[in-house]
Amino acid sequence: MLRSELRLATCLFVAQAAVSNHTGLIARAGLAMPAAPFGSPAWQLPALVAYLHRLHQDEEAPSPELWRAHTERQTGPVPRPHRRYQGNGLHDPDAVCVLDIQLGPRDEETGWPTADLAVIEQEEGACPFGRVTRRHGTEAIAAYTAEELTAEHARLMDRARQHQDASLVRLADLAQRAADWADKVRAAAHADAVHVQAEKARARITR
Repeated sequence: MLRSELRLATCLFVAQAAVSNHTGLIARAGLAMPAAPFGSPAWQLPALVAYLHRLHQDEEAPSPELWRAHTERQTGPVPRPHRRYQGNGLHDPDAVCVLDIQLGPRDEETGWPTADLAVIEQEEGACPFGRVTRRHGTEAIAAYTAEELTAEHARLMDRARQHQDASLVRLADLAQRAADWADKVRAAAHADAVHVQAEKARARITR
């Protein structure tokens, strides 16, 4: 995406994904949106968790096209990145929050796709990036998403009390509901992993 395409936005949220298949071939896709007010991990990670959950349910392998179509589809009150982004958010000084996503084939035993996430955040105008958070696997990504949303809920409730703003209370409630949902995905991924380990242990015992 050319910088001129975002004339009204100086600070960007970028979600970029690299998707590999069983042959090792890697395809990339990137999307961007203005960073304010919803371009943060708390509000944008649920879309990734929902995508991983959908792949598991539909027994589909990840692809750039599926990921982009899922992310571009605007559902609910929180906007998602929808502008095609051709650059690299890691080297874009205007990108104040970058989700760097690595997706791979579904695990044949658990059914969940391979997923690695790096969240790179920097303060506006700061260089280099100030904080990097890494998570591996759907369970860890969903847990991190729930943590971020829970913190966002607390922050919004503090602001709502300070300003007596009912709209902030509604937004905080949305954050809490999303956190609860992300935790359910975490629990499902954890249960599948435990089941696989139990089956492996049973197989070793019966040999």
